[in-house]
Amino acid sequence: MTLSDLQRTALRSVRLSWAPTYEEVWDAATEDTHVDGLHTDVWEDLEDALGDAVASTGASPTGLVITGNAGTGKTHLLTRFRSEVQAAGHYFVLLELLDASDFWRAALTSLRSSLLRPARDHETQLAQLLWLLSDEAGLSRAHRREFSGDAVPTPEGLDALVTAMSNRRPQVRQYHGVLRALVLLGSPDSRLADLGSAFLEDIEVEETAAERLHWGLPAHGFPAVETVRAISAFMAETAATVFAVDQIDTLLAQSAATLAAPDTAESEVIEQVGHGLMSLRQGLYRTVTVACMLPTAWETLAGRATASVAARFRVVGPLKSLPDGAIARAIVERRLTAAYRAKEFTPPHPTWPVAPEAFASAVHHTPRDLLTKVDAHIRACVSARTDFELASFGASDGDAPRVVAPPAANPAATPAPVQPALPDTTPEAALARIDEQFDALRIRARVGDVATDQTVADKRMSGLIEAGLRAWTREDGGEGFQIERGNKHLDGRLRRRLPGRVEDEQHWAFRAIPAANAVATTNRVQSAATAAGVAAGMDRRKLFLLRSTPWPTSPKASSVIADAIERGAELLPLDEADLATLDALGRIIANSPEGLDEWLAARRPAHGLRMFAGLERRAPTDRPAPASRRGRGMIPGDAVGRVGGLSSSVADVMFGGPPAPKPEPAPAVPPAPSSPQGPEGIVVGLGPDHERVALDPAELRKHTAVFAGSGSGKTVLLRRLIEECALRGISAIVLDPNNDLSRHGEAWPQPPSGWWEGDAERAQRYLDETDVVVWTPNRQSARPLVLQPIPDFAALREGIGGGDGPGDTEAQEAREGFAMAVEASASSLEQHVGIGGAKREQQRAILREALDAYGRQVGRADIRGFAEYLADWDSSRSSLGSADKLAPELAANLQAALINNPLLGGRGEAVDPATLLTPAPGKRARVSVISLIGLPDETQRQTFVAQLQLALFAWIRRHPAGETPLGWLLVMDEAQQIAPSGAIKPSTESTLLLASQARKYGLGLVFATQAPKGLHDKVVGNSATHFYGKLNAPVQIQAAKDLAAARGGRLEGIGGLGAGDFYLGAGAETVRLHSPMCLSHHAASPPTEDEVLRIARG
Repeated sequence: MTLSDLQRTALRSVRLSWAPTYEEVWDAATEDTHVDGLHTDVWEDLEDALGDAVASTGASPTGLVITGNAGTGKTHLLTRFRSEVQAAGHYFVLLELLDASDFWRAALTSLRSSLLRPARDHETQLAQLLWLLSDEAGLSRAHRREFSGDAVPTPEGLDALVTAMSNRRPQVRQYHGVLRALVLLGSPDSRLADLGSAFLEDIEVEETAAERLHWGLPAHGFPAVETVRAISAFMAETAATVFAVDQIDTLLAQSAATLAAPDTAESEVIEQVGHGLMSLRQGLYRTVTVACMLPTAWETLAGRATASVAARFRVVGPLKSLPDGAIARAIVERRLTAAYRAKEFTPPHPTWPVAPEAFASAVHHTPRDLLTKVDAHIRACVSARTDFELASFGASDGDAPRVVAPPAANPAATPAPVQPALPDTTPEAALARIDEQFDALRIRARVGDVATDQTVADKRMSGLIEAGLRAWTREDGGEGFQIERGNKHLDGRLRRRLPGRVEDEQHWAFRAIPAANAVATTNRVQSAATAAGVAAGMDRRKLFLLRSTPWPTSPKASSVIADAIERGAELLPLDEADLATLDALGRIIANSPEGLDEWLAARRPAHGLRMFAGLERRAPTDRPAPASRRGRGMIPGDAVGRVGGLSSSVADVMFGGPPAPKPEPAPAVPPAPSSPQGPEGIVVGLGPDHERVALDPAELRKHTAVFAGSGSGKTVLLRRLIEECALRGISAIVLDPNNDLSRHGEAWPQPPSGWWEGDAERAQRYLDETDVVVWTPNRQSARPLVLQPIPDFAALREGIGGGDGPGDTEAQEAREGFAMAVEASASSLEQHVGIGGAKREQQRAILREALDAYGRQVGRADIRGFAEYLADWDSSRSSLGSADKLAPELAANLQAALINNPLLGGRGEAVDPATLLTPAPGKRARVSVISLIGLPDETQRQTFVAQLQLALFAWIRRHPAGETPLGWLLVMDEAQQIAPSGAIKPSTESTLLLASQARKYGLGLVFATQAPKGLHDKVVGNSATHFYGKLNAPVQIQAAKDLAAARGGRLEGIGGLGAGDFYLGAGAETVRLHSPMCLSHHAASPPTEDEVLRIARG
């Protein structure tokens, strides 16, 4: 039976991973594939060991060695354990041991990388560690924000942390430099992060001596083993740790197969690994050391390494094959269901195209063998375009599977398994269509800054390398290779499992290093070499270091680079034409046009990339030569020549010679997308086909929510949205809790790389036509802003006088708005009038009655007038007999609060919303940025926001925008602190009032948060437009996916989005886009408080 188009599309989307990589251990998505019932005895051993570490006051429990044959699920078990450990609030460290010659440096690199992975309730495990340490030390919230990565650290903050920790633990003084370096490592400022990393790695660069002194760092770092132990001690202060060691089998196989004098060298590697494992278990604190390996590998270590290594570990396992068909079926069904659901496809049965009865034969197979046979069968179905089911997996791992034809086919013949095969010839017309798409994508690629900006490269190169490697492997059929996504130290790695040797692999790793700073370059070269596992004589590990400018020539940098080359690294040019090709390949693979595999095999674009010249090809003899593409600008596939150990073009790059020619380079500034921009559309980004994605301003009137974490480009998106509105004459009030938004009126010193064609002119027009004012509530030295704590009730009363009939919509809305304003005002005043104790409900009722009566009878926005009114409140005006006694007490408390709280009391000149939203003469719009630096306490901020929102609501009721699509914007960053889910805050009710009422009068709200789970559900529900950017914490990723799914959308790979990449959800439609750079200056780090005050003063 022939597959339908929908069936074939669904099968093509299935991706079965049967050999988890280092990165997949950290991927929250892999947790969904776990099936209970496997390895339960080993799981209990792991839980018991963790419990021992948790209960310990310092010592580590006996280590565990998990043994199992290849494919039984050792790495998958680690993935599940990682999830459980982090969910319980503990730390997980994963060491992929690829080079035993410097065990502790590899351990330090892995520890540093693991600390930068997401944690349960924090952006990273490092943020969790530093938050808990600073909390335990009793430091202020402002300092804790510095240590958790939410703000740039200060020398004073580091001193405070070290002093507080030293008072509790005197031994901290010896390793205070490690603690300081950890704080710097977690900083949002990349230069400080590089400085902290260099100290931890004990890299001394001459240029940083003064900077180290400024941050209190000692002149010299420590040996790797001491640094790891010091960090372990800090971690043990707050939680237990699991230190998992994987890939030992690969290391032992590599050493035995490739090193000179194999017997001596192999013995040396065995001794290094054994001693390292023993030292991990012995030297760390409250740490469970878990090592995974083949049974034969443990026998080798226990028999030939240091005698005491076996005494410090307990063997659990071995992991066994699949115990029954039900578990086998669940493993396959869970993976297929996820893939089919993503394509909205309902299969004939859950395990299609594997017959349900086939799983009875899966007993005694390994999970890896099960999945490889399912994958091979799916590829056979896709290739043959035929629906035939897998009927048996064979009696054992080595047996060939059996397939059965569907009922509609000839039952007399059982077809043999069909192997995927590419046709010898492909219609040129089909190739030409993909040629045109690919060429257009290359031309539009925006990759110039990837080759010159380390921050951009760190965010984008992983995706670009992954796309290139996927294309490279598919061009030769894709068999035998595995692609590993990039991490903190590498941009990607290609693995090839070598036939004939158990767990032996060949690796090719890539790292782009365009950093101009010598410290950043040196850090990245050394970390990449360690992570790649390159070592002299290890010819099965390759590392390609990519750069477009000359390499640093300082003594330390030159030494580190030379050492990496000696160990097996190669320097290659980071070519802009290569990057454009990689970008185009990523997009065309994502689009997956019909005939893509045939096009890749015929054109082989990835094989022509300069940076892939060092990949060893299999070059099968039956593969036809690449089809010609004249005039298409493809890069020649010539191998790069060699000069003195470096490629000839790299010698030019490193020593400042002429760069290699670049055929058809992509333009530095991308051309304007072809889709025309309508006069009213607010362009927010480029879609998958580089078309402009625009929002109708009327949609912004229905409110917008932006869910994105640090490093997502959220601030740039908000700024560009505000700027585009200002260009259309739409004024905005912007709440700035983190100093990110105060530079709205500053020009770029030079055009940024992320601008589109025409943005320079738009930026100038924005600056010329927009009146930007920065306000500083409670900071008298700049531009203080005072608002009345209660709204203009007189304005809110307008329209209430209508009838009560069901047709009186306007009167009903006015009454509803008035009542909500009373409720919001009461909520914001509760803390100031002293509500509490046994009579708090009576006190609340009196406050609401008094506000309602004051609003109807007086109506002025005058808090002192209301205090006097409340003091005269008695039982004759109230439904409560206790009003005679309680009302004066509330009034006295409010009077005291007016004296003690300058913000509540309104010292200074009051400003109404008209001032905030009305531009100066000659300007089209005003952007009022309200900096909250003068309100350090969360309650103060929430009270101020409530005052602003109530005043704004009263004002828009009196001045509605009418038929204008969008009158004004109110932008609220860190919105989860303004209207959080759960507890009611002073600003909750006023926020909900605006969320439900503001659109009627033309005010659009923009809520931005990095914690979608923490934002009030009514705020989310009242926001018609959603933006989803990169999120890091698994709980927030899942919350965002749930929000999108509730609207019929899907978020694929949201945890791996780059800066500026967002999903836009409007209604049931979700589209991925890349946002442009903002028009006003966005520096690498936000301004300091002093700089904000200077900007505010003008």
